[in-house]
Amino acid sequence: MTTKEIILENTLRNEALYAPYNPYTGVGSLIPRFEFLIDDETTIYLPNSMNGVVGEFQAPGKTMRDITKAQFAVLYGVLTNLRINYDFEFWGITCVFIQDKITKQPVNFRLRLPQRILLKVLIDMFWAKVPIRIILLKARQWGGSTLVQMFMAWLQIFHFENWHSAIVGDVEEQARTIRGMYRRMSLMHPVQIQELTFSSFERSTKNLVLNERGCIISIGSMQRPEGLRSSDIMMAHKSECASWKETMGKKPEDLIQSLSGMPLVHGTVDVEESTAKGIGNYFHKSWLQAVNKESDRIPIFIPWFCIDMYQRPFFSETELKEFAERMDDYSLFLWNEGATLEGINWYYWKRRHEGWDAKEDHWRMMAEYPTTSQEAFQSTGRRAFSPTYVKHSGQFACNPEFVGEIFGDSQTGPECLNHIKFDSTPNGNLHIWEMPDTEKVWKNRYVVPVDIGGRSDGADYSVIRVIDRLPILEGGVPICILTWRGHLDQDIVVWKAAQIAKAYGNGVLVPETNSLDKTESEGDHFLTVLNEIVDYYPHIYCRTSLESIKQGAPVQYGFHTGHNKTALIDNLNKLLRELGYIELDQRAVNEWDSYEIKKDGSYGAVDGQHDDILMPTAIGLYISDKMDMPVEIIRKKQTHNKKIVNESSF
Repeated sequence: MTTKEIILENTLRNEALYAPYNPYTGVGSLIPRFEFLIDDETTIYLPNSMNGVVGEFQAPGKTMRDITKAQFAVLYGVLTNLRINYDFEFWGITCVFIQDKITKQPVNFRLRLPQRILLKVLIDMFWAKVPIRIILLKARQWGGSTLVQMFMAWLQIFHFENWHSAIVGDVEEQARTIRGMYRRMSLMHPVQIQELTFSSFERSTKNLVLNERGCIISIGSMQRPEGLRSSDIMMAHKSECASWKETMGKKPEDLIQSLSGMPLVHGTVDVEESTAKGIGNYFHKSWLQAVNKESDRIPIFIPWFCIDMYQRPFFSETELKEFAERMDDYSLFLWNEGATLEGINWYYWKRRHEGWDAKEDHWRMMAEYPTTSQEAFQSTGRRAFSPTYVKHSGQFACNPEFVGEIFGDSQTGPECLNHIKFDSTPNGNLHIWEMPDTEKVWKNRYVVPVDIGGRSDGADYSVIRVIDRLPILEGGVPICILTWRGHLDQDIVVWKAAQIAKAYGNGVLVPETNSLDKTESEGDHFLTVLNEIVDYYPHIYCRTSLESIKQGAPVQYGFHTGHNKTALIDNLNKLLRELGYIELDQRAVNEWDSYEIKKDGSYGAVDGQHDDILMPTAIGLYISDKMDMPVEIIRKKQTHNKKIVNESSF
């Protein structure tokens, strides 16, 4: 486009962004409407849903002014009350007061453009009499959560009695704040339209009943879901779902399942809404399912440039023209997505104002003010790995061939290494993409890194991986073919790792000991078990050099990350960049995508995400690079002669 064409198009975009909107008359509403004459000079626009119910108010060829003033006053009052039942926007501007975000004072609920976009989807589904199922990916400060809650209130007040609802947040305080909007609205709602009073239900402050309608409004949280009355909930508002953390014994999917009894009937509402907080979490997976039409949810994302407050005018036509002429590649991207020049001007001003102008800090702007849903999910952190590298590495991810567990004659002790078998179970912690090779025996083929977590609620997961190095014999790259991820006692985990290593050709077992060395009780116990296991499974990595051992130094088993962490991450980044290994586990790819550099320079997962798979993978690949090539060996009777496996052995 030429500069002249861009400026002309910009004028049209501004006209659309600031188009007249009057919820009293219906002008500017996105809801389909028809003309209704009040008198010769006054026209209002009523929702099409009222088309069959206003005949008595307007005879053909006449207006309401053709009747007496007394009749007009009565009929207009009846029409107004009737309209509130059909016209959400009219109810909002005449009956609803919300707290202004800036002044903190009550103001009439006048919908912004993004709210009107969301409302149209809700209203269309409601009058089509289909169950409302939506997932809302939010940008900042446009009132999506407010709109959802007020819409649910409108249904309870005017359309359904005994229509119970639930508000669920990551913590109860979030849900309580959202319900607080409902209660504040009720205090100022015109009693002549509908009196609204609340009282506790069964003496519980978590469950309030709207007395006049018999509707119970419950609150709950991911952390404490037991207070929800899930058996008869007809509407659910699930807020900030991306913050819902998985802990031992609690998964977001479990909470969702507890609310899944909602019938698929007209008037039911189920909205999941959140800002993006990385990928791989429940909300991200639910969003992808909706986008890919694998669920019944409608995905809705409102970009920042649809929010009218995010515009910065130019001082003159000359400045506007110069800005249009010097747009860089990202400015053109924003323009092609639909932003106005004033919006792009605001975007770059905001970046400078917040100190995010440097290229390496642009992710912060994209995280706070995403232009696309992809930006929203992929820019929530100062990424340790390039999105391009992660995307390339994720192309091989697929479902595992086997899900279940591994067992021996016992759970711990040398007996657990006897009669090892794999049992399939749908929810097993063990995911396998390639079963052990039982045809040939190889040396230096399999590496089995393990990172020991904890068993307590909220602890890190323990993770065991298997890396197959055989492809490098033909010019290929290592491939991660197994992941065990779960919560168990540390001694059980390390014995399980030995089981897996033995099953996979007596692979080199590489436990990570850094965090354990700092743990007085669990760490010491683990190290004791590790020294015990080596008598029965000798193929354990040792970080003490053979020369030091010969000189009498104590043998230290396991890989100590310590100052090696940067080298581990750098090596993993290189492998991602060069496709230096193949990753089959989508959960691992998700961790790469949500791994960031913290403000203090340390590495870690984005808040609410995991990095449990990352470190054992990085360690295993780091060790793999130092090992000799795999060699086929002749089968022979297994012995338990103790052998030290360390870097100088490779």
